Amino acid sequence: MWVNVMDKKYDKVIIFIFIFVFICLVVPVVIKVFSDVNKVVVKEEVSKIDFYGYSLSNSDSELYKNIYNDLDDVLSKEAVDYSSYASLISKLFVIDLFTLDNKLTSTDIGGLEFVHNDFKANFSEYMGSSLYNHVLSNIDGKRTQKLPVVKDVVINKVNDIKYTYNSVEYDSFEVDCNIVYEEDLGYQKNIKLTLIKDDRILYIVKGE
Repeated sequence: MWVNVMDKKYDKVIIFIFIFVFICLVVPVVIKVFSDVNKVVVKEEVSKIDFYGYSLSNSDSELYKNIYNDLDDVLSKEAVDYSSYASLISKLFVIDLFTLDNKLTSTDIGGLEFVHNDFKANFSEYMGSSLYNHVLSNIDGKRTQKLPVVKDVVINKVNDIKYTYNSVEYDSFEVDCNIVYEEDLGYQKNIKLTLIKDDRILYIVKGE
């Protein structure tokens, strides 16, 4: 009788250990899977150049972040070098517009902050129905779609020009850019931008 009692106690200890190990191993996995299923990717602003309204987000590429910092340096000078300014925001615009891999949805249009306010709505609508129309949602962070990532933007030339908009002539720049991707997926490789200077700020008003 004494032996049987001990055997039962031993069996209970074994069962307890088994349950404890099961909880330690399985429960964390279940919690992780549940967390991943309910994970939502959030785009957050991490820096801003106040007067100009340019911002940096947590989803921007390393290339974008480096050029953004260069732009911040240029714009912090008492005398702004507008040729450098035009070159840098052209690069940022191109990187943000043509890097689709970091976009959350097809409505997450890149480069909008560099476009003149009068053209933003049309620009966004056009890009949403063309370049961005096939971008799948990545709100849950599980998208496997292959999308372009801009590796570099080469400025071929920056020309000082005059540009007339709404019967007003502006000091302007014409910037010709080549686009280099991490992988060639057949996307646009060259773009020519026109930027006007309005109240110390440069705005993109034309792209071809």
